[in-house]
Parts: sequence; C-alpha cells; structure tokens
Amino acid sequence: MTYISSYYEILGLPEAFHDDPNLPAQTLRTAYRRALLQNHPDKSANNSLTSLRTTYSIDQITEAFSTLSTPKSRAKYDADLKLQGATANGGQAKQIFHTGIETVDLDDLEVDEAQGIWFRSCRCGDDRGFLIKEADLEEAASEGEISVGCRGCSLWLKVLFGVIEDDALGVDTADGVTLEYENK
Repeated sequence: MTYISSYYEILGLPEAFHDDPNLPAQTLRTAYRRALLQNHPDKSANNSLTSLRTTYSIDQITEAFSTLSTPKSRAKYDADLKLQGATANGGQAKQIFHTGIETVDLDDLEVDEAQGIWFRSCRCGDDRGFLIKEADLEEAASEGEISVGCRGCSLWLKVLFGVIEDDALGVDTADGVTLEYENK
C-alpha cells in the first residue's frame, strides 16, 4: 500500500501527534474541520496560497479522519506506515524528527471575559491565532487539556487546565479564572 501523503499530513496534524496513542478526539475533530475549510475552494481564507500547497479532496480528508478516529483502523494504518518507512530505507526503521507542540497553562493565555474566550498570538502574525472558547474548555474538562491549532497556520498548542466546580456557588474555576454560570 502506497501513501502519497499520510493521513496525519492531510489533516495537518504535527509530527508529535503521530505516535501519540491517546490522540484526543477533540483534536482530531478540530483538525478535520480545519482541513475541510482550508481545502474548500470557496471558504479557504488564503486562496492565493492554495496553489503553493497541496490541496486535498473532501473524500481524502474524510477517509483520513475516519481511519484515525477508530483505534483499530488507526493501529493498522500506523503499522502500514512504519512498514512503508522501513521498506523505503532499505529495511531500516525510519527515524522520525518530532518538532514538538508547545505546552502552556491556561493562565499563560490572554482572557476576554466579556466574550468568554482565551487567546494567544501566533508567530504567523495572527493576534488571536490560538483561540479557545469556554464551550471548548467545558467539552474537554474531563481530560484537563485541550489541543488547539492556529487559525492562520499549521502550528499547534497544548493547553493544560483544571476545573473546580462549586455547585453551591454556581461558579467554575479554571486555573484561577472564575467562570460564572446560572444553575437552571
């Protein structure tokens, strides 16, 4: 089986996620949605840059997502990729260079309490490249971490946080940031 681009490349996932056996479902969904938007001819924010990078079809993106989101099919796919890499290198295993994903604490991000968002600028120039909404934090509360990709490029950021719920007061505290909500 020959892969022109790996499913990880199609979804824009950095090397550090390739060998992560616990790739969060939220990270895959975010990468899937971003890949669909970046490769859509009418919705791509950088249509002038489209000719400079590989464009993938919706079918390729959907196949990549469905394969990587199922643990059994992902394990088979990863084994095929490793076998392909070993064959390409004359029977020797391919050495993979990991660029890494920057890991930060939620407190390291700027907060816009009025909009309920946390953000950080990216080196690509987007002032709010890494953007996390309160709903994103609530969805990932059980994991205590969320991976977010830059809106303007392919860089990723892993954000660690903790949620302390106090039902009596109706207050959630995420890493020292107090989020008030109504008990209904």
